[in-house]
Amino acid sequence: MTIKIKQTWGLLFLLFVAVTYLIIFFLLNSSKKSDVIEIYFADRVTAAHKILIDKYNKLNEGKIKVIPIDFPNFDFSTNERKEMLARSLRGRGDGIDLFAVDLIWVQRFAKWCEPLDKYFSDDEKGKILKSALESCYYEGELVAVPLDLVQGVIYYREDLLKRFKGGDNIIRRINNDITWNEFIKLKNEIKPSTPYYIFPATDYEGLICCFMELLLSLNRNYFSEEGFNLNTYEAEKSLQLLVDFVNKNKATPEIVTEFTEIPSYEYFINNDALFIRGWPSYDKDFKESPFDPEKESHLKKIPIPHFDSGIPTSIFGGWNLMVSKFSNKKEITVDFMKFLLKNESQEIFYRESGYYPIVNSFYENPEYLKKYPEIESFKNFMKTGVHRPAHVDYTRYSKIMSFYFKKAIQNKISVKQALIECTNAIQTDKVMIKEF
Repeated sequence: MTIKIKQTWGLLFLLFVAVTYLIIFFLLNSSKKSDVIEIYFADRVTAAHKILIDKYNKLNEGKIKVIPIDFPNFDFSTNERKEMLARSLRGRGDGIDLFAVDLIWVQRFAKWCEPLDKYFSDDEKGKILKSALESCYYEGELVAVPLDLVQGVIYYREDLLKRFKGGDNIIRRINNDITWNEFIKLKNEIKPSTPYYIFPATDYEGLICCFMELLLSLNRNYFSEEGFNLNTYEAEKSLQLLVDFVNKNKATPEIVTEFTEIPSYEYFINNDALFIRGWPSYDKDFKESPFDPEKESHLKKIPIPHFDSGIPTSIFGGWNLMVSKFSNKKEITVDFMKFLLKNESQEIFYRESGYYPIVNSFYENPEYLKKYPEIESFKNFMKTGVHRPAHVDYTRYSKIMSFYFKKAIQNKISVKQALIECTNAIQTDKVMIKEF
């Protein structure tokens, strides 16, 4: 055999070895990759989400990987997010294992979700705030667990109020269980040159939250007594106040009928308005994309005012976690859910994103109480919290209500007419906008 032939066979042998090595390498890595179970988690990914997903993935490196599906606030309204989730689940898609729902969607999404009683012991459920867990049941069965909790609040610009005569006294007044009459009286006293009170009033759920805080202030048991009959004195008084803010008291510009939460907040900041109805997470929601950090540094919170004849009332909001019944990774998905409910995880949600922790121990642990002294005030404030009615058709009824309420605020129809037509549409199931 000549040297040339030997070299040729040698090269061929080396090539064979190299190819064999590459094949084995890719097969091993492919096998290793296939051993990693991927959980697809759909939610608005906040700073807290990023920290916790990274932490969980690191703890389970090589075994489990959570892949977030993000619904940014600036790109998706809550309604758009709901429709996209519904579309995916309705198609029996296995592209989502775990997803977060607005707590009022639980009844509607229950048909696509895995019942959770078998995964959570009574002891584990007992560690969760009752007020948070209340929204997680459908027909007596646990179908979700809470991820976070918020309540309606009023923000005010402390720097602007201090510029008025007696500014410090004004701030003391509004922090002392103020009524709506006193709130309107204050506007007439100080005669602000900028907008006084902003609330989101386009035809969506945020407007209904504002209405519910008024209605349930007058009668906590309204829906158990009246159902969705809104042709009542209490409903008329509640809607009339929202209409009067815009059309009688001139406390609120009519442009609010075009606003969901984010545009209302942007308008509030950019136009130096004094007050806005919002959620306590606003402090953190806009950290990465602030409208004006200097102005936002002067924001303070007070409880929602109430009617003279009513009691302090604030609507609960927040997001619950549900497992898709089409997922083939349910056990591992539940493991990740439980990781998000740990004390340390809930502290991160509070610290980074401003949500109330949903575990009882957070409100009892001396270490947390020392670290976050404001927790004591949360415990009292949560006593004013109420849930919107749990009903499988609530989201459809809410669409009807917001459609007519917006027209009333725009002064296109009377309050009485809005409530009569709204009630008729609900009772006869004449839904203008079909849902999933």
